[in-house]
Amino acid sequence: MKDVTVCILAGGKSSRFGKDKLSQNLYGKLLIEHVVEATKGFSEILIVGKFPDKFRHIKSIKFVLEPFTDFSPIYGIITGLRAAKNEKILFLPGDTPFLKAEVLKTFSREFPPAVISEGDNLHSLFFLISKFQICIVEKFLKSRKHKVFDLHYLMKSKRVDVRKFLHLDYQKKSLINLNTRKELYEVISR
Repeated sequence: MKDVTVCILAGGKSSRFGKDKLSQNLYGKLLIEHVVEATKGFSEILIVGKFPDKFRHIKSIKFVLEPFTDFSPIYGIITGLRAAKNEKILFLPGDTPFLKAEVLKTFSREFPPAVISEGDNLHSLFFLISKFQICIVEKFLKSRKHKVFDLHYLMKSKRVDVRKFLHLDYQKKSLINLNTRKELYEVISR
């Protein structure tokens, strides 16, 4: 996808996991390496976070440092928007190791802003946005709001139902994010 930048959000604290979850080994690779692998084929791939040393080993990927001291996905979103070269930017959580490349490519063809939904629930960090919408995100941030769900509401993000991708990922594994070690062990034991 030549016209889309992927921003992998990697600025969380991993507090529920108990240690840095993106550096957790899963099937011989770090969690974040699985995400990076699924994004190959996009013209620009950025990892956005607070700790660049954790990702130096991942070649050909640019790390973008969040300049904020607090932790919130909205900081990664504004940082990624500012750094992206392409007009369309696809944001993904860094803790989703089962992403399917075809799901990402299909979703990235939507008209931004768009978010993946499942019934009434939003997978709010699976977010496609235009660089031209940066002023909306900056205004949202200045209002001291941090919930990405509220940003989707403000922007009237198009809800793209997960059923659109079932032919590519019938078990919806692409949307599984790992927040706790228990979730990791459950996935491994399946």
